[in-house]
Amino acid sequence: MRPFLATLALLALALPLPARALSVYKESTKAFADFSVYVESTEAFADCIVFVEPTKAFATEPAVWYMEATKAFADRAVYFESTKAFADLSIAYTHTKAFAKCNKAIPGKKH
Repeated sequence: MRPFLATLALLALALPLPARALSVYKESTKAFADFSVYVESTEAFADCIVFVEPTKAFATEPAVWYMEATKAFADRAVYFESTKAFADLSIAYTHTKAFAKCNKAIPGKKH
């Protein structure tokens, strides 16, 4: 009986966890932001091609963002930089969710 329970526990650990929504708050001060982004005019030079999702529940990938109105409910606070050299990440927006992708990892929260 015990080997069966151990096998069952290992199978439960191997199951994929549900994806977590990525909500983003537009911060007006760089010091309070988790990372800064520069918005590219073309997708060719961007690190991430971002799709803005209107519903938080469907923003389940790193390149699919839900723009949060309140900082307390957001996963990340982002400062939009006007100079590319000062930004941590460059993004371009897309109108198609299937084209959203990231070539660079999204920075985590500052501690």
